[in-house]
Amino acid sequence: MAISSAGLGSNIDVNSLVSQLLALERRPLDRLNQRKTQYNAELSSFGKISSDLSGFQSAVSALKTADSFKVFNATAADTTYLTSSADSTASAGSHSITITQLAKAQKLFSAAFADTSTTTIGTGSLTIANGASSFAVTIDSSNNTLDGIVNAVNAASSNFGVSASIVNDGTGYRLLFSPNNTGTAYAVTVAVSDTGDGNNTDTNGLSRLSYTGGGLNLSQTQTAQNAIITVDGLTGINSASNTVTDVIQGVTLNLKKELVSTTLDVAVDTDTITANATAVVTAYNKLVTNITDLHKKGGQLEADNTLLTIQSQLVGIFNTQATISGNAYSYLAEVGIALQSNGTLAINSADFKSALSGHLNDVVKLFTDTNEGFAQRFYSETTKLLQADGVIDAKNDGIATQISSLDTRIDQFSTRLTLIEARLRRQFSALDSLLGTLSSTSNLLSRQLR
Repeated sequence: MAISSAGLGSNIDVNSLVSQLLALERRPLDRLNQRKTQYNAELSSFGKISSDLSGFQSAVSALKTADSFKVFNATAADTTYLTSSADSTASAGSHSITITQLAKAQKLFSAAFADTSTTTIGTGSLTIANGASSFAVTIDSSNNTLDGIVNAVNAASSNFGVSASIVNDGTGYRLLFSPNNTGTAYAVTVAVSDTGDGNNTDTNGLSRLSYTGGGLNLSQTQTAQNAIITVDGLTGINSASNTVTDVIQGVTLNLKKELVSTTLDVAVDTDTITANATAVVTAYNKLVTNITDLHKKGGQLEADNTLLTIQSQLVGIFNTQATISGNAYSYLAEVGIALQSNGTLAINSADFKSALSGHLNDVVKLFTDTNEGFAQRFYSETTKLLQADGVIDAKNDGIATQISSLDTRIDQFSTRLTLIEARLRRQFSALDSLLGTLSSTSNLLSRQLR
């Protein structure tokens, strides 16, 4: 059994001696672990650069196609009359709009009743229809109050979109029927089958809720109507909804007030496009800043020039003219995106917006031209750098191979140290035992010679 404490037969500190000898033996293993730590740090650093490149590529992708620049604002002169939005199919332009009439949903009220839960209305059935659809509800002794009728109508499985509710107008409680949608197509009728007195249209029993030919016993306080607007002199444009999507291409109109006129301007959303360009600059600067930090003296990748190669390739694209026939711009600096002395980019938002407003098509081509566009070229280059056999992947593979080799050697050294420790403890155990025996013999002889 190995000795794990100070000598039992002598004064030798076995643990201390073994630890000191093992510390000497461990030095090569410590150097291997230090190298592994360094390699892992390098692997992490290249992971950071790879992430930065992916972020830059993602930002660039938002400006690499012509559709990326099809971002529009639709703004009404008076938003209390009209609000609006535009999608990528819109076109820049100005429109005059007159709102003659807003779309409204029909409102049908009953006569007033004393309460909602005890006053009985009648029995039979109600059939609610709008011409295209209909549904029926049975009214019997279990639900023939205002509360019961409201619940029956709203819970009907075939209800196509009609709500029942109760309104207290101060004189009593009234039942309200109203389609969920505006427009004339959604106006409803209420046919009654009155089993109480057999008369379906009189003013007694359930027929008090009739609203059909011969029995208009509900009051129509609001008629279903379509919105009517005039756009650029084109009159009589109808919409069942106050949200109009099919009049001006790519533009949604939200009508707010009738009997008013206003203008609507559809223009390129320079703020959004500028924000996308700013995102490209920000992502590029993050990449450059990390390259600088990692490659500086004392940096994690100080001795590796791969990062400088990556930066040089991207700078080369920035400095290479875009040769586009007839285009007003050939360099990003001409539209406000300039390379700084420290290697980062800066964007002058005012200049960029000015270029968008004055020469939109030329700016679009500067970024999106298939062969010459800067966004296209940046995207293509980052794709090469990030691909499976690209420069970063090759570096990662090389580092991973070195780490694997170190792991093998570390395992071998660890096994060797375990064997050395066992041998040292056996040797010191034997020495301790021998010294203990000699000490005992010496003491015995001393006693005999006295």
